[in-house]
Amino acid sequence: MPSPFAVIFEEFEQELAAVGALVQASADPKLARPRVRVAGANAAILLLAATFEEFVREIARSFARAVVQASGSYEKLPPRLASVAWRRTMEALARIRLDPRRDIFSRESIFADALTRFAVTYDFCRGDISQDIYGDLIYNENNMRPQEINSLFNVSGLGNVCFRACADDQLMNLLGASEQGIAHTQFVDLLEEFFQRRNQVAHSINAMRSSGPEQISKDIELLRVFGIALCRTLENQVEQ
Repeated sequence: MPSPFAVIFEEFEQELAAVGALVQASADPKLARPRVRVAGANAAILLLAATFEEFVREIARSFARAVVQASGSYEKLPPRLASVAWRRTMEALARIRLDPRRDIFSRESIFADALTRFAVTYDFCRGDISQDIYGDLIYNENNMRPQEINSLFNVSGLGNVCFRACADDQLMNLLGASEQGIAHTQFVDLLEEFFQRRNQVAHSINAMRSSGPEQISKDIELLRVFGIALCRTLENQVEQ
């Protein structure tokens, strides 16, 4: 039976294939004009980044859930997990906008949702670790760069997950690295460069230049192989 991480990765891989198909279709000069090809490539970059971010969030939530279940009791949770869950839930509730112009039914729906979210975290922090706190616990405020990825797993007691994943043979082979440290440095540089290009697209959506199909295909393969390495890393961690 596949692990929860493998199930999440399988869906991620299917989404990557869809992005790849978009890239190839928009790059075909017989089917698309230059402006359309640029727009297609830029759309693929944005979609690829969003797909990767969702994958990392989902797999981090699955890992946090596994850690909580394995702990068996509130007292054995990773030191920061409950306090981070509490703080992030309160921050999420504080961001709710109350508009007096809304009708009473809309306001009541907002209050009901807020009360439910509060109650879930409240019960968890009182010791009921069966509560589903993971939506508020695991989210990213910035691009899913290495530091942001690591932060999503730090809350569950796993440090520097990107470095750990770079010990994977398949990822090291892709990067042409013979040592984990070298692979990690190269991975960090490539992921940083990818998100720089992503932000250039997001901040200048009408730009007439874009990453070429070959570059985007390399991005897809890097994120796919990192996803495999991340799954293996988490599976090994859970089995310990």
